[in-house]
Amino acid sequence: MSPGNSKATHPVEPHQRLFAPGQRLGWTYRDPDSLRTPFSEPEPHRHPVPVAYENRAHAARLAHQERKGSVTRIGGGIALALLLLAIVAGTFMAVLAVAAVAATAALVANAGREATKAGTELEAKRAELEQHFQYAWHAWHQRGTQHAAAQDQWISGLDAWGALPAGPDTRRLDIFGGSQRSREGFLTVFGTSTLQQRPLIVVDLTQALVCRELSELAELAGVPADVQLLPSRLADSGIVSGLAPHELVDALVEAVYADDPAAHRVGRALDTRILQQLCGALGNDVTPARLGAGLRALMGETDDTDALTRAERNRIADDLLGDKNKDQMRESLLRLASFIHPLERLGADRGARGPGYLTCIALDFGTGSAGTEVLADLAVQSVTRRLASFPEAAPSVVVALGEQGIQRRCLEQLASVCERRGAQLTVLHPHLRDAAQEMIGGGTVGFMKLGNHQEAGIAADFLGRHHSFVLHSLTDTDGTTVSTSVARTIGSSVSKGTTYSESVSRGSNWGSSSTYDNGPLPFAASTSSNSGGSYSKTTGTSTSTTHSTNESTSHTISEGTNSSQALGRQRVYEYAVEPTQLQALADFSLLLVERRPDGSVTVHPADCNPNIVLQDRVSTQPLP
Repeated sequence: MSPGNSKATHPVEPHQRLFAPGQRLGWTYRDPDSLRTPFSEPEPHRHPVPVAYENRAHAARLAHQERKGSVTRIGGGIALALLLLAIVAGTFMAVLAVAAVAATAALVANAGREATKAGTELEAKRAELEQHFQYAWHAWHQRGTQHAAAQDQWISGLDAWGALPAGPDTRRLDIFGGSQRSREGFLTVFGTSTLQQRPLIVVDLTQALVCRELSELAELAGVPADVQLLPSRLADSGIVSGLAPHELVDALVEAVYADDPAAHRVGRALDTRILQQLCGALGNDVTPARLGAGLRALMGETDDTDALTRAERNRIADDLLGDKNKDQMRESLLRLASFIHPLERLGADRGARGPGYLTCIALDFGTGSAGTEVLADLAVQSVTRRLASFPEAAPSVVVALGEQGIQRRCLEQLASVCERRGAQLTVLHPHLRDAAQEMIGGGTVGFMKLGNHQEAGIAADFLGRHHSFVLHSLTDTDGTTVSTSVARTIGSSVSKGTTYSESVSRGSNWGSSSTYDNGPLPFAASTSSNSGGSYSKTTGTSTSTTHSTNESTSHTISEGTNSSQALGRQRVYEYAVEPTQLQALADFSLLLVERRPDGSVTVHPADCNPNIVLQDRVSTQPLP
């Protein structure tokens, strides 16, 4: 995006979108696919066959097998017996045997049919469940495909890039860092969107013409633009046009003393008095050229210009100051003449041409000089004075500072006038040091790439710190343990026992007998009786002693391996954005800092490349 070939590289039509309503600071990116909603309906699963069907089929198979075995054995046995009987009894038994075989076959066939029926019902139920599953799965898959197609269609209509808007209450914006190219991109994106709301004044002090792309796009879009290049087109500049004599005097004096923050009030007052008296002598026609000619007349120098008439020159040289005063003020006169001399052509060819809707006051390419520095300070002072007396709604003001910068007092005066008039002020600081460091925090703040580590550290301090938990330690332990132990045990025992026993037995017996003789002899008989008893007692004692000795030896070997990992976290107080991150930002990256009422900081990242508008799926409004 070179400022020298904007017309060749930027077609008009696509860049017209930069002028869409809504003030933008850059572009924010959002991946549309991250908004995709997954298909949440669970995938259907196959339902198992009810247990009753499987149990019924299994029972039928078992019954068939059991009946086939038992009935065959019993029926076969009966049939065989009947056949054997048929050999003896005749055909009747043979008929019964055939009937037994038929009955056996019928029973077996019936059990087979029951088993087949139960198996058929099981397969039918399984097929029914499978059909229901296939139908449900295809319906689910179709719904998932339709959901994905709907998501694709919805996401294809979403924008990937959206605008980072400036807050409605943003009255002051300070952007720090960045390269010339990135500041040019920011100025293009911000300036084109601002022109839809209000006029815009750009003071470009970079000597790199970072406002060129903005001005060329504005002209191609039909926006009235007034580009004033200093000092190459000094005569066409209007930075002093419309200033009253006293405003011009104040602006010149402030520009002369801008680089001396400790300037003596006496010198400032004396220079102001000299210029005011000179303006009084010049009447209503006060220009830098006439002021320079008047100062030369006061110092008695020859003047070949026609800025003053002979009568005005003689009146100023003879009547404005006395000779004694001229000698005392000669240093002031010489200083004022030296500063005003390079500015004498300022606005000489401007005529009655007024400011444009877009006004760009830019220092063109060149090395720094005292005249260039005065022009820079005078440009800022001129904008400050014009805003203070602007009759209409105040325009938005952008000041792009160069490497040399300007004094903090000049910027603070401009900021004060903008705040009083309700004008929006944006200042682009190339660095975060010196006066820029002192001004940070005066309004909304944004950071671009800060290559210097000290400046990045200052920005990180401004962004603040917060508490977080970070990995503190990582411990990984591996160990092996081997232990061997030998134990030997020797023991002995003695046991002694005594047993005492006693037994007593007693016994008694008695009896009688009679004898008769039945022979031829005379009758005879005999009778006898007997009795007896016994007693015995036995006593015994036994003693036993047992000695036992045992000895054992055991060997034990154990081996163990252990492994452990431990993570340690600790609470730290660290930068919200590290300085190295600020140093590594991309060329067009912008971090906009938002401070909330509770003191917390929110950082909004953005991209300031104006060519993003040429891409597809880019919205000029904030993303929802």
